[in-house]
Amino acid sequence: MSDPTDRAQAEEALCRAATADQAATASRLLLDIADRLTTTRPGSPILPPRRHALALRYATDEAGFDTPASHALERALLRMMPEITRPITRGEYALLLRARAGRTTRAERVAELHRQAAADYAGRAACEAEARNASAFARAHGNAAASAR
Repeated sequence: MSDPTDRAQAEEALCRAATADQAATASRLLLDIADRLTTTRPGSPILPPRRHALALRYATDEAGFDTPASHALERALLRMMPEITRPITRGEYALLLRARAGRTTRAERVAELHRQAAADYAGRAACEAEARNASAFARAHGNAAASAR
């Protein structure tokens, strides 16, 4: 009788768990990189080689020097980090990194609040118009009912 647990299934589950953990680590590291870019010379330009250097440095700090885990983490970071194809500042690149990591900036949250407030205001204006119409209708009918007596 064969073993009911297939080794391939167990290995696949371990790989999936490691990949999920690696993605979470890479997202956290993207936020760390973005924080560094915004605190250190945010107005200076960032060049394409710096992208690779940041990925290597943060992967090495997280998983050790020249380990399989650090190589995998570096590749994951480079996949998540947008390519630098045009002149861009460190601060602007940090915004792109935060967006890739799924974290919105304060400015984006404020813009979303403004959009919600505008939608609420537009909805409220419709309610006020309905209330004015209902009040005018009641006055007209009330006046008509009072004059009919």
